Amino acid sequence: MSDNVEVAAAHPVRDALLTLASLVVVLAGARFAANLLVPFLLAMFIAIILSSPIGMLRSKGLPEWLSIAVVCSLALGVLALVFMLLGASINGFVGALPGYQAQLGALLDGWVQWLIEHGVEVGREDVSSAFDPAAAVGYLGTFLSGLGDTLSHLFLIMFAVFFILGDASGLKRKMAVGLPDASSQYLTGLRELVESMNNYVTTKTLISLLTGLLVTVGMWLMDVQFALLWGFLAFLLNFVPNIGSIIAAVPPVLLSLLEADLLLTGMIIALYLSVNTLIGNVVEPKVMGKRMGLSTSAVFLSLLFWGWMFGPVGMLLSVPLTMVIRFIALSQPGSAWFAVLISAAPEEPLSNDE
Repeated sequence: MSDNVEVAAAHPVRDALLTLASLVVVLAGARFAANLLVPFLLAMFIAIILSSPIGMLRSKGLPEWLSIAVVCSLALGVLALVFMLLGASINGFVGALPGYQAQLGALLDGWVQWLIEHGVEVGREDVSSAFDPAAAVGYLGTFLSGLGDTLSHLFLIMFAVFFILGDASGLKRKMAVGLPDASSQYLTGLRELVESMNNYVTTKTLISLLTGLLVTVGMWLMDVQFALLWGFLAFLLNFVPNIGSIIAAVPPVLLSLLEADLLLTGMIIALYLSVNTLIGNVVEPKVMGKRMGLSTSAVFLSLLFWGWMFGPVGMLLSVPLTMVIRFIALSQPGSAWFAVLISAAPEEPLSNDE
């Protein structure tokens, strides 16, 4: 046994290359099966969120099956109601999208012509490659379409949530049988991961709801078209770290330019700046603190990576997915360095003088 350990320790480069090769194969398979995995991932994370209210009902004396049935039914009803309310706004926006793109293209041509008249020689293609408002609004339509395709399986996702929650209670017994020696260690780490993800996702959801509500009310007071859609977009993209709030502001600001009302555009920009400043710099740091346990660069890179892997849903779930990767890396001695690399920097210990 000791000879095998010595042989393994003598080939760290080989082991690292084998690990990377295995990782490439797994990721390639996951991307190929994205259409199957994305609804399952959504079901997993919805189940994690719903585990808290289920635990509260069970503490009140309700049976497990009844607690799961009540919470899942309420969640399904709320989600169905939200999408019924948003359906008209989304359909109206998608239907008007070609017209908006044409108007924004004409607006860009007008800006190019104005620059040429003032002695600035620029080409339409050069400006379009650097800044194309029509393409930016088109990306929003693609994002909503991709999200809608996934959420069209809402009933299937909720059925998966129901069965996942039903099997969760037996996980401890299964691991005790399958991994009798390491079950306690794995269960402790898994419990910490689930609690951390639950805290993060639940708190982020409440903060995002506040963000979407403030944006919706502000847009409604300014009589902006599709106010409910912009509020929903602000809520949704608040889950996207670092740049989500900026992306959410781009479409309404661009469409406000079509009104040729600079005051309205300025008011919309001021609304997003004030909401994001309040939420991002005051509310969120105080409420969430360092619950993610991830470095800023890891959060941003995970956004790009999971967005490439799974599309819009991957962007929304980038932080929870990276937390899972961190947990898996920590559980294996050979990959613990990667978990440390993507983790937030530890707090500096107090000096002796302090």
